[in-house]
Amino acid sequence: MPKRATIIFTSNDGPRQEGPGLFVYYCKYSGKHAFTTDVDIDTLPRRRTDNARILDKSKHTIKLYTSDSGTKLLRRKDGSVERQHRLSIGTLPVAYTSDGSSDILYIMDRAVTSYNRDAGAGDRVPVPPCIRVGESGNVEVTIELEDREKHVAIGKITADAVRVHITGNAKHESAQQEVLALMAKTLTLRLTNLTLLRGASSHSRVLVVEMLNTRQVYARLRGIPMPQRQQDKPGFRKPKPWHHGL
Repeated sequence: MPKRATIIFTSNDGPRQEGPGLFVYYCKYSGKHAFTTDVDIDTLPRRRTDNARILDKSKHTIKLYTSDSGTKLLRRKDGSVERQHRLSIGTLPVAYTSDGSSDILYIMDRAVTSYNRDAGAGDRVPVPPCIRVGESGNVEVTIELEDREKHVAIGKITADAVRVHITGNAKHESAQQEVLALMAKTLTLRLTNLTLLRGASSHSRVLVVEMLNTRQVYARLRGIPMPQRQQDKPGFRKPKPWHHGL
């Protein structure tokens, strides 16, 4: 039987929670674990001022993985000054309170996301939503181009997109060639296993990948070697080495 993992967490005021009914959220931009709670934040009321979700810690249990990033003063449209004690992942704020001891936690609008863990993922970092299985059954990757850069390279991977640096103009045909060559080399695939489609904007693309699953694509984009046992799984086809001129 496969091993079962149970998440256990506590808060200062809430009871210990374990088993099902937990919701795990990650920073939308860095992908790092932000907090685990016993409520779906999409069901929480919003604050009219900034559209933040309002979580009452006297009613819900939450385990934060944030750091205290100090106090910020904001001047509102009505002239009032608001004090926010901010909680961040790295340098990015994801939540705040009106004071350090308040039970009311405001979760910033569009600051966090919930990834779906695939079966058997355990404690590994979940694959972000920008890498998914399309209707064709192949993996699709949402790409955002940052053009006129010094080098062609993989940039930051967020929940929304894989950022790719290219040297040319995103609107020119050369951008297509730069992206495909980079992705073929990074994913260790032939160009015939990749298709690059237009996205929602001139700087957006959708990469269709054959022969790999979502976790393999994510690992290779992050430069992480795939475990040997993954290659030994039934149905896995080792791709032929990529080389220039294909």
